[in-house]
Amino acid sequence: MRRIELCQGTVSPSWVWAACLSAAIGLGFSTAACENDTPEESSAAAGGGGGSTGDAAAEPCADDDIVVRDDASCQALESDYDPADSANDTWASCVSDDNQYHPFDSNISSIARVGAFEQIAQLLGFGTGVAPTAQNFVDARLAYQTDQGLESRLSRREDEHYPKAPAACNTLSEAELASYADRCVGPAKIQPLLNEAFAQGIAGIEPAKNAARIEAGLLWFLYVSVYKEATTCAKTVADCDSSWAYYTGGEPRSGGLGLARYTRQRSPQAHDRAWDGLLAVRCWRDLDNPTGEAQDAALQQKALAQLDRALLRGLALIVRQRAEKASCEAAWESVRILGPVLQREAALRDASAAQVLATEVARTNGADADIGALTSAIDTLFPCP
Repeated sequence: MRRIELCQGTVSPSWVWAACLSAAIGLGFSTAACENDTPEESSAAAGGGGGSTGDAAAEPCADDDIVVRDDASCQALESDYDPADSANDTWASCVSDDNQYHPFDSNISSIARVGAFEQIAQLLGFGTGVAPTAQNFVDARLAYQTDQGLESRLSRREDEHYPKAPAACNTLSEAELASYADRCVGPAKIQPLLNEAFAQGIAGIEPAKNAARIEAGLLWFLYVSVYKEATTCAKTVADCDSSWAYYTGGEPRSGGLGLARYTRQRSPQAHDRAWDGLLAVRCWRDLDNPTGEAQDAALQQKALAQLDRALLRGLALIVRQRAEKASCEAAWESVRILGPVLQREAALRDASAAQVLATEVARTNGADADIGALTSAIDTLFPCP
């Protein structure tokens, strides 16, 4: 089984070492299983403790047959920043023109959080079809709750696609959170989902389905985080680094952890477009008052749109691929959780196809869904970026 090393990277030995040390000490992280590999017996299949009440006989749904949906014809738009051909794009020369990401800060703590995602992925067998044990869920929750780790950011994460709440989301009452649930997506939606899934998994209830819920919730968080940090980079330049890290896990374009790994497996082209979008954000910030607050809102929106278009394509392909395994209850949990994340953009692009998407992903059982209609809607709504 090929292992993905957390400390693999080419940017700066100082911050790579700091991130690796943080992950090794705080998370006990060493390597992460490939999504479509069969886990070794010592990982999710072993673990010790607990049973598999509820879905022990569920159909396995390993991601061992992922179909790449894009090809070489999937090219950047003429208006996009194109670091591979920066001399001929419409953007001014900038620091990203060498096709590399140049951090503002040598210490990027978000890398360790993506490392924690990979540790949890190994413990819970994301994409392997193996039902985790209760002890696997206990260990995964510890990784999730590490000080300054995933939970610390997820519990306050806001989705910048939606209007602001009257105050920071982590200061709102339950009633206020409910009123601003789309904006306050971390505390209002993702955190309750994960808390319940961890609790049920530890209790031995539906382990495969609850592992899928945790996987989907964390992928949701990573997607929102990439966009959020790219947005708030207008005031805090280090947030550009966090945006890059939340997508890549600190790895170069040729690799990728977390959301980059999932996207690249399904579409190397969407992965490349996401990288181009991250470099567009870095280019914008290099051109737009990099030592102070950004002023060029139009250029920022251009970079954000390029990045988000690729991220949504990757997310849509995860939903599509899992929908094709609708007979597997765990795979359908991914569709039910991540499908609605696509709905905001879908409604803006094509109302008719968006309605099909909303109707099909809302079905409790994958057996009741029209998978052909759903995958066709996804292809219509989220084509090659």
